Amino acid sequence: MRILVLNNDIKSMQLYPRPERIFSDLEALGYGPEVPLPVDVLARFDQLHYHGIDALNVAISACKIEAQDRILEVGSGWGGCARHIAHATGATITAVELQADYDRVARDLTARTDLNGRVEHVNADFLELDIEPGTFDHAVSWLALFHIPRRSEYLEKLHRSLTPNGTLFVEDLYMIKEPDDDELEDIKQHLFPNSLVGEKDYFSSLEMAGFDVSIVDDMTVDWTEFTSDRLKSFRDSRKLYISIHGIQGYDIIETFYSKMASYFARGLVGGLRIAATRRN
Repeated sequence: MRILVLNNDIKSMQLYPRPERIFSDLEALGYGPEVPLPVDVLARFDQLHYHGIDALNVAISACKIEAQDRILEVGSGWGGCARHIAHATGATITAVELQADYDRVARDLTARTDLNGRVEHVNADFLELDIEPGTFDHAVSWLALFHIPRRSEYLEKLHRSLTPNGTLFVEDLYMIKEPDDDELEDIKQHLFPNSLVGEKDYFSSLEMAGFDVSIVDDMTVDWTEFTSDRLKSFRDSRKLYISIHGIQGYDIIETFYSKMASYFARGLVGGLRIAATRRN
């Protein structure tokens, strides 16, 4: 299996510095520090994947998530996915995030939405986290697994974490073609792809870890259009964004959006939406 292992500093990816920027967006709407937050308002800003809560609702339907279910999320960022699922279904979610600053902001936001009883935030390296076998009914992740090294190890850990016949729902990137020498350093800096694999290897690794794939949607065409439209929309709102975040804040995010649109447009990466069941 060809795995692209490139980087050990996730902050090289422009999406991830300065997680406190979300507070500026909220304050611009009148939601200052410690002010309670409606989940639907917060969802305008706290989704770091594609298509926001629409993508989360696909997962809720595919996994048939119910109020009594226990869910593990890997790579939870600001906690937006966990909060929406908990709010929409009544399920309980353990949201695991590697970056301490994102976890810290996520805890604040969850407290302000009054969802502490349903969302537990854990700041940890998923590979090092102690999880009792069979703890969760579902495991979910959006655009995070390709960041984690030691792919076979984390897939096996996800398998052990689930109950028999538990479900795994993932949206993730895969490698369409290997980068040439000129592209390699660029991807290393901007994508943080520590276990980016080809499509065939993606599915074979799930099979080897003990998962039976039930739903597959290749999202490449959709995400190519999405990242292009997102970049255009962001550039169109340049003046407003700078008024809230400053020119440096704008430049950081614009660079990331531009890079992602380029990787998709040039056919370097593709996207997958997968639902799978833990094989007993």
